[in-house]
Amino acid sequence: MHSGKIYICDGDKNSRRFLEETLKLQGHQLTSYAQGNQLLQALEEQQDEAPDLLLIDMHLPDISGFDLLRRIKRLRPQLHVIPMNAFGTVRGAIEAMKQGAYDYLLKPFTASELNSLVDKLIEHNRLVSENRSLKAEIRRRFDPEQVVFKSPCFAQVFELAKKVAAADASILIMGESGAGKEIIASTIHYSSGRRDQRFLTINCAALTDTLLESQLFGHVKGAFTGAVGSQRGLIEEADLGTLFLDEIGDISPGLQAKLLRVLQEKEFIPVGSTKVRRANVRFVAATNKDLQEEVKAGRFREDLFYRLNVVTLQVPALRERPEDIEPLAKLFMEKFAGRGKLELTREAVALLAGYSWPGNVRELENVIEMAVILADQGVIDAAQLPPKLTTDQVTPMPTPKAGMTLEDVEKMYIEQIYRETGYHKLRTSQILDIARRTLDRKLQQYGIQKDAS
Repeated sequence: MHSGKIYICDGDKNSRRFLEETLKLQGHQLTSYAQGNQLLQALEEQQDEAPDLLLIDMHLPDISGFDLLRRIKRLRPQLHVIPMNAFGTVRGAIEAMKQGAYDYLLKPFTASELNSLVDKLIEHNRLVSENRSLKAEIRRRFDPEQVVFKSPCFAQVFELAKKVAAADASILIMGESGAGKEIIASTIHYSSGRRDQRFLTINCAALTDTLLESQLFGHVKGAFTGAVGSQRGLIEEADLGTLFLDEIGDISPGLQAKLLRVLQEKEFIPVGSTKVRRANVRFVAATNKDLQEEVKAGRFREDLFYRLNVVTLQVPALRERPEDIEPLAKLFMEKFAGRGKLELTREAVALLAGYSWPGNVRELENVIEMAVILADQGVIDAAQLPPKLTTDQVTPMPTPKAGMTLEDVEKMYIEQIYRETGYHKLRTSQILDIARRTLDRKLQQYGIQKDAS
């Protein structure tokens, strides 16, 4: 139960006392008026204050209840008003609702009836306020103007994301895990004509096939064990908005076919249903996999790839944009400690800048969160940073053995880097500082393949 601020307007002294005593027991803050014009004057004078609820009697000594209701709604359209009437009729209740009343109480009513209705309205107000605050926080978090970066390479991707946002085409975002693909996806949404609609996200790699299908397409009651009721899927929830499909490369062939239908026809069928539903959704997908390689290997549908790949954006890894490390670290310090409460020492900045960040921005955020917890005397220095920042080194060239040719050494080094990156071709080519096509040719030339184990 939540308390609220309530204005009472009732010409009957005994009725006012009953309302005051009943509602005070529930912890509500009350202000009472005997006449309608007194209430109107208070609402006019208190422009910056707003009660959660008005309880007004429909038979006041100075003004008609319906007239008072109309004037209140003209003065404060958002205020919730509950009329009370000792001579109520269904027609009167309907007319009050047409005039903007939230509900209607027929006198005499019990304390239980009054509290039940008031509690329902106060809870409704609380949920509306929380929802408004949550939307504001989401907008602030994903506001393109709040994205922090200094590097030219990220600036190029960011500006391109804003430019293609207006086209309403499907977009594929490539990049390593934790590099900031969701930030680019949100920039696309909030820079587009869909910015006032919903921006929803789902991590396709985090869910089982069955659960992912239900989350995307929804299900009807009884569709599977545990489906005790129908549920709308994210595709339907994101109608007119944007749905961000993170790690799209991990979905199964069966789901790929169903997703393709949504992209092509803008229609889908919930799990367990035979009824076709439609949704106008903009899809932004992201992956850390090489989808072209996945298509060649038969693990990803070629037609879905080209449907998603109308525009491709490549998010650079954090190690490729060292200029962004310090401003991002300071952003995370503000997030976890508050603005201006902590400073980074020169030594700490140097250690952060010298690390390779295999986990990208997400890893940096985790490191700063821990450093904030450990920080002493308003600063973060080397002592609060993890040891891996001081021991991180570039993978050394393997030591050649007697009789090895230059090609043997090259093969050994490429194989070593390829294995250490988890057989990630893009990352391997970046570390080796060679083009992807050159890496493919070298892998084929030397017969280097993924370790089956």
